[in-house]
Amino acid sequence: MKKRNIASIIIFIFVAAAMLASTRSALAEETQSKPIRIKWESVEGIIKFIVQIKDLSDAVVLDKTVDVEYIDFTLPPGKYLIRIGAINKFEKLSFWTDWDQIEIRKYEKSKFFSNEYPAKVGLKISAGVSYNMILPPWNSLYKNSSFDLNYLNYFGRIGFHFGNSKYVKAEGFMKYFGIELEGSYCRYAGTGNKFSQFQSKLLTITGGPNFFIKTNLKIPLNFYLRFGGGASYSFQEYTRRSIYGYPYQTGTVKSLDPYARVGGAIELNFLYALSLDIGADYYITFYQDEFFQSLRYFAMIGFRI
Repeated sequence: MKKRNIASIIIFIFVAAAMLASTRSALAEETQSKPIRIKWESVEGIIKFIVQIKDLSDAVVLDKTVDVEYIDFTLPPGKYLIRIGAINKFEKLSFWTDWDQIEIRKYEKSKFFSNEYPAKVGLKISAGVSYNMILPPWNSLYKNSSFDLNYLNYFGRIGFHFGNSKYVKAEGFMKYFGIELEGSYCRYAGTGNKFSQFQSKLLTITGGPNFFIKTNLKIPLNFYLRFGGGASYSFQEYTRRSIYGYPYQTGTVKSLDPYARVGGAIELNFLYALSLDIGADYYITFYQDEFFQSLRYFAMIGFRI
């Protein structure tokens, strides 16, 4: 057998190691290492192989003879030198390959679902839509009206999770606590015909801080309880019509009012950095000295840092 044929074994070492890394977690923990298998092609006239591996300090860490075209072994991550000897059918050593360097790396297979923040900063940026439903008595104030008080709302959040940040030593209750800023935009629109006695369009913009308590489970599923408040700006344009459909009054109403909210959500984490939040909130807006109550059902996609 020619030396360059046996030298091709080294190529198979790197190929086999790469395939192994893609199919299982090789040496995920040094105390629970899984065997690494090196394969090579059979060569006519060769009945045994000697595999020797040494570390960079020249200490031999593996010296084994096999009568098959592969070897299984376990070594900690690091750089090593390897050579393979060929024994012929006369039980004689034909020759050794040259020492060649290999590297064993700790490999952790990526998971589709994970509860970890990739950079462990603890920031989460989210955006989504919600369905807003106005509660009594505001949902029945206007009879024969085209004022639709159920509409889509677009909103976003940026939050800091104390228990998921490497910059904060969150202990006890604090590791379940966080704070975020939220802003939303919603436009309610009339859906009636031109003979409706009251037609209106309402735009609302809200913003303010939220505080939340969340579970910190190892599984990629968490539960949130939020409470907070802020300011709500509303702008309404309206038209009043006679019973015959003729407009007799138009106007606008602008208002800046405080609001409070409380709600809950379920969060599903996937692809390390992404999350899906589904939940509901209860709002109270102190609109012109009256309570304006609403429910908001929402879904959001978040990016975790």
